Amino acid sequence: MSLLAEKDFNSSTFITVIVLISVAIIVTLTVVLLLVYRCTNRRRIRLSHENPGEFADENILQEEDDRAFLLLPPNEQELYFQARDFLRLNPIDETELALSQLLNIQERGISAWEFKPNANSIQEIDVVNKTELTFHPTSEVSIMSNLPIPKTSDVHYFEAKIYSLKDPITTLVSVGLATSPYPSFRLPGRHRYSLCYGSDGTRRYNQPFPPNKENGLNHFPRFQEGDVIGVGYRVRSGTIFFTRNGKKLSESKIGGHVKNFKFSKLYPIIGATSVCSIHVNLGQYGFVYIEANVKKWGFAPLEGTGPPPPAYATFNRDILLERSDVDEEDLESRNADTQFPPNFWDIANFSSSDNENITLNTIDRDDPPLYSD
Repeated sequence: MSLLAEKDFNSSTFITVIVLISVAIIVTLTVVLLLVYRCTNRRRIRLSHENPGEFADENILQEEDDRAFLLLPPNEQELYFQARDFLRLNPIDETELALSQLLNIQERGISAWEFKPNANSIQEIDVVNKTELTFHPTSEVSIMSNLPIPKTSDVHYFEAKIYSLKDPITTLVSVGLATSPYPSFRLPGRHRYSLCYGSDGTRRYNQPFPPNKENGLNHFPRFQEGDVIGVGYRVRSGTIFFTRNGKKLSESKIGGHVKNFKFSKLYPIIGATSVCSIHVNLGQYGFVYIEANVKKWGFAPLEGTGPPPPAYATFNRDILLERSDVDEEDLESRNADTQFPPNFWDIANFSSSDNENITLNTIDRDDPPLYSD
């Protein structure tokens, strides 16, 4: 009996060990599969929030949509969802500048930069001399430069002068930087990836919702007509700073300057909600911020390195204008007449002596000379 009991005990122990090993293998495989799934599964990215680029799933995106319904008025809700769809369909342009663009910058210098409204905003923004902007929109509208920050120096800087601001209470102006493409029907700072200094004294950083005191509400001075607002970008650290009328603004109360804002292409962007005029200085004039002048933080030299235009050859060897239609018979008659045009002294009929001074009255007004004779 003892022998049988010992055999039963050994068999049960063996079965128990087998079961435990099987469970351990199953648990291990489950954990490994979960880790592989989490590492390989590409989750969606948050479109716009206080922490840009933070990974989020559908639940968090739905929370943001619910927040938009709660915090935004109906007109801004529509703009919010339009911009969200726009950014989903148009990923950030991370390509390098084309060779033609680089050659254009090299040959033309600072003149290569200009602001061009797109097809949707061309009726709401007038551009004069490439950088003088006049806004007359019915809602939010923004415009970007045709070329990004060159990143040829450690720091690049530009200024925007509030040339005309008729109603600073109801008109909101925003000056900042953004990636491309960015919805032209939204002010900068409202969606990824953009940052701005607004005329209401608020700094906006990927923030479509109303700001509070902790994230930039009324932290800066408000814009006034004649103010010069500056935006600086430190290439290595991705730090952005702002100036007003030649003085650098402190951002210590809202967490300091925005840092690590690194993208292959960043564009100056200006936006407004009503009638105003903004003149942008990318380096074609002297800056109000003295340090930017001393350290030459402009986007490019005033003059490029392109060759001068070709010199014209001697007379009648260069065709400058196309020949217009002429009367061949008239040309033949002129060539046959050796006195064309006629000699004034031969046909003039003076009523006084030849020594008298010639005036308008010396010619018979009733019978003017006929040049065809």
